[in-house]
Amino acid sequence: MKKQILTLFLLFPWFVFSQTVVTLEECQQWAICQSSANVQKELNTQLLKVKLDDAASHLFPTLEVSGCLSYQSHTPQLPLELGVDKLSKDHYGIYLDFQQVLYAGSKLFNGRQYERMMNNSEINKLDLSINALKEQIISIYLNLLILEKQILLLSSVENTIEEQLIQLKKLLESGVIYGNTVAQLELEALKIEQQKGELASTIESLEASLSIITGKNLHGVNFVVPEIPVIERNSTSSRLEFSIFDYSKKGLDYQRKFHLSNSLPSFTFFASGGYGRPAFNIFSNKFDWNYIFGIKFNIPVIAWVKTSGIINIITLQKKILESQERDFEKSNQIAIEEKWNEIIKIENLILLDKKITEKYKTITETSKVQLFNGMITAYDFIKQQNDELQSLINQEVHLMQLLKAKFEFLALKGEL
Repeated sequence: MKKQILTLFLLFPWFVFSQTVVTLEECQQWAICQSSANVQKELNTQLLKVKLDDAASHLFPTLEVSGCLSYQSHTPQLPLELGVDKLSKDHYGIYLDFQQVLYAGSKLFNGRQYERMMNNSEINKLDLSINALKEQIISIYLNLLILEKQILLLSSVENTIEEQLIQLKKLLESGVIYGNTVAQLELEALKIEQQKGELASTIESLEASLSIITGKNLHGVNFVVPEIPVIERNSTSSRLEFSIFDYSKKGLDYQRKFHLSNSLPSFTFFASGGYGRPAFNIFSNKFDWNYIFGIKFNIPVIAWVKTSGIINIITLQKKILESQERDFEKSNQIAIEEKWNEIIKIENLILLDKKITEKYKTITETSKVQLFNGMITAYDFIKQQNDELQSLINQEVHLMQLLKAKFEFLALKGEL
């Protein structure tokens, strides 16, 4: 008994979740949490920190220990009458060298800004993949809703046929109608059962896909129909691609400034000290301490040719980006207009769907009476009922298409 209670206790959360109502927004959030994009965004943040430190590495002081042990074939010689000892041909020394960059032509600022722009661009690309994931969830979710609605409509027709079969079987026993009328309706009931089975199989497949993407077991849950989003017709678009273009262009600007800095003067403080032979007094043949410190500068002269070539390359790259941005803006505006026209078309279809469905309902009700009075055959009634069913399915499909089109419209404007 205890084992049974423990089993029920462990299964209780799963049982509760399997009965939960699930919304589109929840599916999207679960999918985003499951995706690697969030992990990659965090890794990109860490990578930026490393790159910023690396860009500043040339400003960090350097401290080195160096040494030498050498032998040379000749040494400077002075007349012996000056009383200077003959210099040794073997040399020894150990030194401590220190350097600190004082100015390097704004390399630090421009290099770090370039890395920031590139990192922002990468983050936006990851956000683009998240938006694509949202669109994928919307597609699967709405397809599930359409299939579930089709099953409900088929079940409603199935119940109607069952009710009619009960009455027709009584008439058959009384000899009022022929047996083929009942057989045709029974055959139609079997066909509906078969269609429901196919739809249920497709639903199970879509639920499995959605479960994998979200990391939740969504078999058997109730999916809520999302509210139709409110949209406005305007040309404003805040697609992430525009931010990517903007960051890329700014990155090229900072890269250009960085290379220009290579042609500017640089100043470095240096200091070196050590012990060896000879020291700075080359006429002394003794081991001695010595040191030197000061400021050195570097002014590139010929390097401007190479720098100007790199700048020309960057200028061309920026022009290419600007051209690509203009092309994307045009295609985006065209897609927005086309999607808006599609939305208007679907809304008009839905208005007609409602009128068509009402007409079919009236005709079907009349056909029921005609069937029982023997005025039409079962085949005629089934055809009429199928026409009504198809009109209801068309209406539901158009409603889901409208939802999908409005979500796609928001995606095209960068507002999803």
